Amino acid sequence: MLVKLAYVGLGNMGLPMAKNLAKVYDTVYGLNRSKGKEELFAQAGGKVGLSLAELAQTVDVIMTCLPLPADVEKVYFGEDGILANGHPGLVAIDFSTVSPDLSQNIYEAALEKEIDFLDAPVSGGPWGAEAGTLSIMVGGKEEVFNKVKPVLEVMGQHIYYLGPSGSGSAVKLINQLVVGIHTQAVSEALVLAKAVGLDQQKVFDILHNSYAQSRIFERHYTQFIEKDHYDPGFALELLQKDTNLVQELAQKKGLTLPVGQQVNELLREAKESGYAKEDMSSMYKFIQGKNNLLS
Repeated sequence: MLVKLAYVGLGNMGLPMAKNLAKVYDTVYGLNRSKGKEELFAQAGGKVGLSLAELAQTVDVIMTCLPLPADVEKVYFGEDGILANGHPGLVAIDFSTVSPDLSQNIYEAALEKEIDFLDAPVSGGPWGAEAGTLSIMVGGKEEVFNKVKPVLEVMGQHIYYLGPSGSGSAVKLINQLVVGIHTQAVSEALVLAKAVGLDQQKVFDILHNSYAQSRIFERHYTQFIEKDHYDPGFALELLQKDTNLVQELAQKKGLTLPVGQQVNELLREAKESGYAKEDMSSMYKFIQGKNNLLS
């Protein structure tokens, strides 16, 4: 019976996910670099105060949700990390978006320590994290997935077991490829609509009820572009990190993804042009700028 849980990485996704766990389980520890986020978690009923090494030594399940692959490597492979300190029987679940290779490397290293590891990236954004309606895509041993599925069901509504280690990470990168392409399509479509003098709300209403409809279109327009504010739900620099991982995976498999490659380069250019910390929907502003349409 899983009674002690830990969540490492209380960011835009991790904090609401951990809060939902704390509503159901009596013992849920939180750990974050920014101690302000730990205080918010404690106010929501979570426990704090243990180091990463102490958590790995004592809990039944330790979960991680971190922004960059380098962060994941440090948390798992560091001297004070999960693999160096975890006890036999510990289950580690990584919700981060990383390469399948990194997930497989962690899985194999964990096996040597008698630790079970699942790669379980998520999709649905902070709103899905708060509502507990995330999609969770899981790779690793199926028996381990079944063991922790009740924990995952607290955070997600659509939970998929996909196969061996790395499978979850691969599907998440495919998801991010589509997200990146849709983001670019939305940006270019709305820039064109503005340039020819159309009412953007009417354009959105029409496309939303046509084959051009997508969740990304709805998200970007209604939550960001229409309101003309771009505080990040998901930062542009993180999407570019993900699309770069997509290109690395494609190259490893001997594939060329022409549109995905171009979108990755445009995201890189936008990141370097000052949009890195803004929401990914700010590609709309970036494309306006490239066409000298910014007011």
